[in-house]
Amino acid sequence: MNLIMGIRIKASEDFNDLLALSIVGGRVADGKYPKFSFHSDIQRNKYEEVRKKLKGGESLENIGNTST
Repeated sequence: MNLIMGIRIKASEDFNDLLALSIVGGRVADGKYPKFSFHSDIQRNKYEEVRKKLKGGESLENIGNTST
């Protein structure tokens, strides 16, 4: 039986990080040390891209227009 774990990184409580996670469809994996979880490298890379744009002050409308 193969188990696919996905990609996990340290979770953050920062609003922009949580918003970026939601936009790309990632999830929070609870536990003693919560993690952000992604299905693939592509999803994680998209998270990093959206997160960077949010922290740079780009609007959600612009992010939504460029993410499709």
